[in-house]
Amino acid sequence: MNIIKKLTIVLMLSCVAQFAAAADSVLKTMYIDGVQVAQAMVDGNGLTWPSDYITIGAEGNRGYMYNEYLGKIDDFAIYSGVLSETRVAAHYSARTNYTTYSSAVTADGAKLWLKFDDSSKANNATAVNSGTVTSKNGTYIVTGDGTLATTAGFVAGSNAVEFVGPVSPDGPGSCIDVFDDAGDFGSLLEGDVSVELWVNYTSSADYPRFFQHNGNWEALGGYGVSVNDSNQLIMLGGGVTNYASFPADINNGSWHHVVVTYDSTYEEVIIETGAYAEEIILDNPAYWLRFESETPIDSAVNGANHWVGYGSAASIVSKVGGVGNSVLLNGTNGAGVYGVALAKGPNAPPLVNGSYAVYGDQYALVPGDITIEMWYKTLPVGQPQPSDYGLFFQQHGSYTHEPCAPAVSNATGQIRVFGGSGAGYTGVNPRFDRQWHHLVVTYDANYLGDPDAMFVKVYMDGEWKDDTNFTAARSILGPELSHMLIGAQNDMGNTYNLIPAYYDEIAIYDGLLSADRIAAHYAAWQPQTCEDLVERGYASPMDFNEDCKVNFADFAEFAVNWMKCNDPELSCPPNW
Repeated sequence: MNIIKKLTIVLMLSCVAQFAAAADSVLKTMYIDGVQVAQAMVDGNGLTWPSDYITIGAEGNRGYMYNEYLGKIDDFAIYSGVLSETRVAAHYSARTNYTTYSSAVTADGAKLWLKFDDSSKANNATAVNSGTVTSKNGTYIVTGDGTLATTAGFVAGSNAVEFVGPVSPDGPGSCIDVFDDAGDFGSLLEGDVSVELWVNYTSSADYPRFFQHNGNWEALGGYGVSVNDSNQLIMLGGGVTNYASFPADINNGSWHHVVVTYDSTYEEVIIETGAYAEEIILDNPAYWLRFESETPIDSAVNGANHWVGYGSAASIVSKVGGVGNSVLLNGTNGAGVYGVALAKGPNAPPLVNGSYAVYGDQYALVPGDITIEMWYKTLPVGQPQPSDYGLFFQQHGSYTHEPCAPAVSNATGQIRVFGGSGAGYTGVNPRFDRQWHHLVVTYDANYLGDPDAMFVKVYMDGEWKDDTNFTAARSILGPELSHMLIGAQNDMGNTYNLIPAYYDEIAIYDGLLSADRIAAHYAAWQPQTCEDLVERGYASPMDFNEDCKVNFADFAEFAVNWMKCNDPELSCPPNW
């Protein structure tokens, strides 16, 4: 089978959007004590690596652990690619001698290899990685409120780590947290990964995690292994959990060798897209802020005529790389009226005590499934920068109002989403790098037909980066303010927690946009012609004739203009 590990995007200016059907998949294989015991194919999803964390001994990551494992773990290793059945059997057969076992691991080039022979297991002590990845990725042992103990390993001559309570459903406990900001154990593996470890336990919490690459059990990139009280090991990955039952109980206080491999296939996807506005119109947004006019308007074509208001800190700008004009929100906390507000109906909400913060049953958004889309670009160094817990958008006056309406914030370097009666840290980097980025959040308010479930997906730059499954007392979005605010928290008269930035093409849809449609929006945004580059301000300052080439023709035009401006009979300022 020819496996193509890439996504190809073809931009065509005059085409109506058409798509080749994606056929992504991941084949998960599990081995126990050197023998293959389970295999499962997930069609439609390969691993997509939504998180920068690997957590050993719990779900989540440091400071927010749950489904904690109690027991011993030894020689945790991650390999790039898929270990063969022969190699897995060879590793297990080498168990009688640690030197022989170490040679087997070394031969297969483990990228991460935690032997747990470190002298310290104290909170935040650095764990030694004996694999091929350098320590620049910051591997740490994190004990939380629990304890990590040193114990005898699976074979004479090795040490192991033991996770010793207390068990708490949320927060306290023990885990080993591996921070992988470079993607050495995630995106750089391109969907093919093998994980090996030794476990020894007799009891643990409900559905404890041996390990997990992210903080949500249904995430597409969530490779990991869990266990339940029915002697079933659970392979996570590809957005699907697969259960494997065994004839012998491995929850018996003896050492067992666990290996799980993931073989992802990404078929080529061709996206042919029209102009950006054409792609948005195809999905019929309920609200659409384009910022093409100094007069704030909703550009949705459905005739809704919603009210839009600009704070005094908002200004319309052009040639900053957006599609047409953009809105610039440039201010600091408490600096007067800030942001862009959007409300249901053609009129401004009524003022209450000088504020637009009006609670009630008026939906600024459509109740039920919605998609919120925006483009943003942070400001240069020296200008106001995003604050911790700054809001990209928020439809309520405070995150403490529960159940929460839709909101997305920057939570100390990662995206945090609100909705239903829950909130979740996604691990997605908000990318405040002064480049344009595409943020899309979908709210499925009746996930899998469950009226009490909320499923939220976060897309960054056209790709699904993370998801958070909210299980709430109710999944409907609300209560709501009479308006949504862009770039700040609270209301237009009292703003704080800001994200100063350029914003463009903010759209809200009644329903869930598919991954293909989101990818099409991202592709259509990219400059497609030389005229686009020039119009959006991407052209080089040396491209005097604006043909998107810097050559002798530009120098000739520069020389002619320079000579003209040095002619005493002409009145023009110097051009140097």
